[in-house]
Formats: sequence, structure tokens, C-alpha cells
Amino acid sequence: MRTFNAAIRPGATPLDSRTVGLAPDKSRLAQPLATPPFGAIPMRPGITSTNQGVRVDRRTRILTTAGVPLPGLYAAGVVMAPNILGRGYLAGGAMTIGAVFGRIAGREAAAHALA
Repeated sequence: MRTFNAAIRPGATPLDSRTVGLAPDKSRLAQPLATPPFGAIPMRPGITSTNQGVRVDRRTRILTTAGVPLPGLYAAGVVMAPNILGRGYLAGGAMTIGAVFGRIAGREAAAHALA
């Protein structure tokens, strides 16, 4: 906490505050950690959305640019929505796409794991 707090550089507004010297630096909204209790939650990276989505086949397998399925890699929801919607966004569409293709992706992933 001392290292993080010492790395904070104030900006014109709290929105502009950042850190310097950390790996990685916080690029904005850096505020001191000052009031306990403190806690930590482990986080893992993931793709929430892409501009044009990843390309998938009918079995929700993610495809390379050559159209070859990547073994054990499946997609459902917003990340693969452009396969269904084309360009643009349909409010609520991700829920349906996530439910329908999530079931397919889950089935395919389970079959892959058991193979």
C-alpha cells in the first residue's frame, strides 16, 4: 500500500490522477488506499467484447483466419455476436446469444474435455 500510495501523481481532477513507477501503472483514477478494512479479490483476464467479434463455426469453436477450429476454444455471448448480428448492436441480443450459444459451447467443451 505504501508503494502504491507513493506512486500516485495527482492530476487536474481525480479522473486525471495516475501512478508512476508501478508495473503496470494505473493510468487514471488513482486514489490513495487509506481506510481499512482492506481486501483482495483474485482476477483473471477475459474478453468482454471485441469490435468485430471472433469467428466461430456452428459448434461455437473459435476459428483461425484460415477457418481452422482452435482445439478446446469456444465462444458464446457478445464476443461472438457479430456472427449472428453482423454489424451493429441489438439491445438484449447478447442475452439470447449467450444463452443459446452458451449451451452449445458448454456441450462442446464438455465433449472436448471427455475426449
